[in-house]
Amino acid sequence: MEQLDSGFSLMKAPTRDFAIHYTTYRENVFFRQTWERRIAIFEDGIPCYWLIHEGKRIGGVCVEPNLLWALYLEPPFTDMHRVVGVLKRYLMKVSNKDEPIEVIGILPYQEEYFLRLGFKPVEKRRIMIRPTERLQLCELEGIVIEPVKVDHLEEIALLSFNAYSGVDCIGMPVMNTIEQQRADLEFYFEHTNDELLRKSSSVVFDKGKGKMVGVCLVSMWEDLPLIANVAVDPDYRGNGIANNLLKKSLTMLKEQHEVVRLFVTVGNAAESLYYDLGFLPGLEQITFVLPVRQ
Repeated sequence: MEQLDSGFSLMKAPTRDFAIHYTTYRENVFFRQTWERRIAIFEDGIPCYWLIHEGKRIGGVCVEPNLLWALYLEPPFTDMHRVVGVLKRYLMKVSNKDEPIEVIGILPYQEEYFLRLGFKPVEKRRIMIRPTERLQLCELEGIVIEPVKVDHLEEIALLSFNAYSGVDCIGMPVMNTIEQQRADLEFYFEHTNDELLRKSSSVVFDKGKGKMVGVCLVSMWEDLPLIANVAVDPDYRGNGIANNLLKKSLTMLKEQHEVVRLFVTVGNAAESLYYDLGFLPGLEQITFVLPVRQ
C-alpha cells in the first residue's frame, strides 16, 4: 500500500481484476469488438493500482515515475479534481525531475481537471470505425491505381515524407524524416503478409508523368484491419484521390472483414474526409505533459 495524502492511497491490483473494472467503467474508445479483447490490453507486469480513499476503492490508475495512464473512477465517487491533484503530487515526488511527466489517454470529460493543475495538452487523437462495403470508385482522368508492392517502398517513403512535411505534419507520431518513413515501411512490408491486406492497399500514379501521387496502406491491428496510412501529394489534393483509395480498401476488405478502423489526430483536415465517407468518430484521447520543473 502506497500512502498518498488527503486520505488517498494506491494498492497494487491484480492485472485481470483491474482490466475487468477498467473495461466496465471506461468507454470503449477503441471500438474493440469483444469483452476478452478489451481486457487483454493489460498484461502481467503493467503497474496497475486501485485508488483507495478512506479504506474504499474509488477507481484505478496505471502509474510509474514520469508516466500515468488508464485513469478511471467508480461510482459513487466523482471528485476527479481531488484525485488528479493527489496523483500530481505523488508523481512530482517519485518522478525524475529532469524529465517531463506524461499523462496518456485522458478523455474529454477528464480534460479540465488536468488543465486546472498546470498540465499542458500536446495531442488529441481518436479512433474512427466504419463497416466495410462495396463502393463505386470515381473516374479520375490521367490517374491510375495499382496494388502496392515492396518495390514501391522508396517512392512511398518520399511521397509520405512530402505529404507530412510543414503544416501537414499534424498526426505524424514521430519525427518526419526519409529515414523514419523508410523504417516504417520496412516494418509494414515485413509484418503485413496477408494477401487480402495487400490487395486492399494501393498506390496511385499520375499516368502522364509516371509519378506516384497517393498511397493507402492497410494492416491488421489486434483482430481488425486498420487503415495504417493515407497520403496524397500536396499538389494533387482535392481531386478525389484519397476518396478513391479508401473506397478501394473498403471494397476489398468486404471479402473477409465487417469493419475497419483508423487513427486520426484531432485537427487533421483528413478527419472530414473520413467522416464524409461514413467513419464514426470515437471519443478523443488527450496526451498531457507536466513540463520539467526548474
